[in-house]
Amino acid sequence: MQTGMKVRLILAGIGIFCGILAGTCFWIMYGNVSATTLAYFSSVCAAFAFYTHWAYHKQWMLQWSSGKIKASIIINTILCVLALCGMIASLVIAGVKGQTIDHEGLQGENLWITAVWFWMTFKWTMMSAIYTRKYARNTDGYTVEQDF
Repeated sequence: MQTGMKVRLILAGIGIFCGILAGTCFWIMYGNVSATTLAYFSSVCAAFAFYTHWAYHKQWMLQWSSGKIKASIIINTILCVLALCGMIASLVIAGVKGQTIDHEGLQGENLWITAVWFWMTFKWTMMSAIYTRKYARNTDGYTVEQDF
């Protein structure tokens, strides 16, 4: 296994772990339901990124149909755009409401923290879309450009 692939798998594994750990922390310590939900969803997105890298490494992706590859790219791109919009909305609303990031301000719903997890979701879905497209180009008989 090449070093670059090892790094991508390790980073995705760290993303899975951190999302679960942070989600649990924001649920138990702060009661921030939106940050908890997004942290767990970010873990799912990191798990998909991990699976994408692993499938390419194990050459399972060679057996994916062009429809599956296209669906993966489209779904991840849509989620990426929605997460970016959610992050921007969270930052604007948190600023307008005057929410703070001190210990007291973090209690309950805090949209600054929610924005962070929107960003993490954006990152994982963007990476999944980009790497699925890159890996698809390296497989025989399929190019993403043909479908778009």
